Amino acid sequence: MNQDVVQVQCPKCLQIGQSSNRRAARWDCPCGYSYYFRRCSACGVVSHVTSVQRRHEPWDCTWCKAANQGYTSRNDPATATLGDLAADMASHGLDFIRRQPEPVRDTQPVLIVTTNEVPGYRITQVHGDVFGLIVRARNYFSNMGAQLRTLAGGEVAGYTKLLTDSRNQARERMWREARARGANAIVAMRFDCNEIGDIMSEVAAYGTAVTVEPIQAAAARIGPAAGHVSQGRHGQAPHLTGELTDTVP
Repeated sequence: MNQDVVQVQCPKCLQIGQSSNRRAARWDCPCGYSYYFRRCSACGVVSHVTSVQRRHEPWDCTWCKAANQGYTSRNDPATATLGDLAADMASHGLDFIRRQPEPVRDTQPVLIVTTNEVPGYRITQVHGDVFGLIVRARNYFSNMGAQLRTLAGGEVAGYTKLLTDSRNQARERMWREARARGANAIVAMRFDCNEIGDIMSEVAAYGTAVTVEPIQAAAARIGPAAGHVSQGRHGQAPHLTGELTDTVP
């Protein structure tokens, strides 16, 4: 790599850029943020100061987080350059901030039914009730359009979309709560809608979070029989041995 080219990282978006002007006292990140370089009075390392910093307002060091006073955009004795920043990072063993890995998104499906049971499945665990709630309101002009629609009749498309989106979001929040509890299904799901102040709509989705498994899998674990028949001694009647287990209807 060219020794005249230095790398600099934006503290906001963590994007790493390059510049060949080592004497530059300002650097513009493609994300839109701009920075001046100032030497911290506490740790002595060159730091980034955003360009929107106001005169004489304190600024925090990028590295030690110490508050520095007396900032001015011109004739500031703490003024440094991009080359000074690169030299300080190298001499102090400083490195760029590493991006945190994004959390793995939970995509496991949750079966949601309005019945109390799931045909072909067996409920093995009940996690309790779960719900998702959302309150939404339409703007003034949409409400005025709905009032005009009542004169001519027909579907109020705006309110239809509002309630459809609200139900989907309420159901998604209920799904997230069920997954947080370790459930893979929700039974007896219901919607509840109410008006708040005649200007807002409350939509709630609720049900019972459970864990279900296919009946075939449950039967395979139980086995063909819960016990075995043994012949009694001295002509006694045969008797059953083994523990009683749940059976699959």
